[in-house]
Amino acid sequence: MVVMTQTVTIREVNQHTSAVFARVVRGEELIVTKDGRPQARITPYRPTSTYEELVADGRIIPPAQDPTPFIPLPGEVDLDRVLAEERAEREWL
Repeated sequence: MVVMTQTVTIREVNQHTSAVFARVVRGEELIVTKDGRPQARITPYRPTSTYEELVADGRIIPPAQDPTPFIPLPGEVDLDRVLAEERAEREWL
């Protein structure tokens, strides 16, 4: 995707915020100037990962907090151990 950089004045941003925002959403990168000097850059949002893209599109909702790792309860079967034992038994058959 080619990003075109254009300049807009701070006055234009203040008076035509929706129009300026629409330009950015369409893919333009804008440099905001004041007194002819660059002051800020407004760029379209680009997710850095598929996860961020899905969140940005509203297709998934991120967890409210970090998920806790699975900790087996006392007395539960350790499936990793059971599978390792099964595989070891099959090697000798």
